[in-house]
Amino acid sequence: MRKPRIDQRGFGFIEIVIVLAVVAVAGYLLFQYFGSTAKTVEKLQEERPIAHAKLAADQATLDAVKGLVQAYQAQNGRWPADKAAVVGLLQSPPRFQCPGNDFEYDPVTGALRLTITDAGRCS
Repeated sequence: MRKPRIDQRGFGFIEIVIVLAVVAVAGYLLFQYFGSTAKTVEKLQEERPIAHAKLAADQATLDAVKGLVQAYQAQNGRWPADKAAVVGLLQSPPRFQCPGNDFEYDPVTGALRLTITDAGRCS
């Protein structure tokens, strides 16, 4: 009894080309996916939506303090003497969301402004 002969040619040229084409397409798709993911992360880091929200909350807090200062000026005919007098008008010191943020006060004009106004510095 003879054993049947098994043809052991291996892979043909066409099979190898097909596999290479599939690998190339998969590689291209993965490259596009990771490239777009990196761009999205970059965009989020540039936009800093949370930092902008914190800065907007700080501005709203400052606007409330401005309202109290304007009411003080309307009642007394003058602006509060200094920043400590402005803080004294509040029930508690303002709590800003941006770390290290505070306000500056000009007793001559009654103007208030935030010390940090750039979302890039508000993390």
